[in-house]
Amino acid sequence: MRHAREHVRKFWVVYNRRLIGLLMILIATFYSVGFIFSTLLVQNFTNNALSIMFMWGVLLTMVIVIAIGGVATHHITTVKIMNPKEHSVHSRNIGAFMIIIAIGAILFALPVSLIPPEASLMVLFSVGGIMLVLYAGLTAIFGNHYPELGVAAFIFWIMFILAVLFLLPQMAQNPGQFQVLSLIVASVTMVVVFAVIGSVMMYSSSEGFLAEFKKVNRIK
Repeated sequence: MRHAREHVRKFWVVYNRRLIGLLMILIATFYSVGFIFSTLLVQNFTNNALSIMFMWGVLLTMVIVIAIGGVATHHITTVKIMNPKEHSVHSRNIGAFMIIIAIGAILFALPVSLIPPEASLMVLFSVGGIMLVLYAGLTAIFGNHYPELGVAAFIFWIMFILAVLFLLPQMAQNPGQFQVLSLIVASVTMVVVFAVIGSVMMYSSSEGFLAEFKKVNRIK
C-alpha cells in the first residue's frame, strides 16, 4: 500500500490484520471440531469412513466460503475509500500477490502428496512454508509488515524439525504408533499456533484501531 494515501494505508493494514487473525481462529476452530469428531469415530472407522469424509468436506467447504466472503468484503470495503489511481495500482498488486500465494502453496504442498508415510509431519513443513510465503508476499508487494506470520512459520518449522528428530526413528520400529503420534503432534500444533497467533493479530488490530480513534478525536 505504498501508493495509497495515509488514511487508506492505515485502514488496510488494520483491516487486513483483523481478517488474517479471524481466518486463523476460524481454521483452528473448524480443525478442532473435525479432529474431535474423527477421533470419536476412529474405533469404527471402517463403518464410518463416509461419515468422516463427508464431515471434513462440509467443514472445508464452510471454511472456504467464509474465507472467500471475508476477503471479498475486505477488498470491496477498501476499494470504496480509494481513488481511481490507487484502485488501479492496488488491483495489480492483488493480482501479483494471488499468483505468488498460489505458486507458493502448490510448491509447499507437494511434499505432503509425494511422501505419504510422513504426510502428517510434512503438513507442518508445508503450512510453515505457506505462512512464510504469505508474510514475504505482503511485505514485498504491499510494504506492510506482519511479524505474527513470520513467527507462525518459524514455530511450524521448529515443530517439524523436533518431530522428525524424535518421531522418525519410530517409523521402522512401530509404523502404527508413528502415524498416531505424528497426527497428534501436527494437529495440536496447527490448532494452538493458529488460535494463538490469530488471537494476537485480532488483539493487535483492535489496539491499532483504538490508537487511531484516539488520535483522530484527540483523546488521551
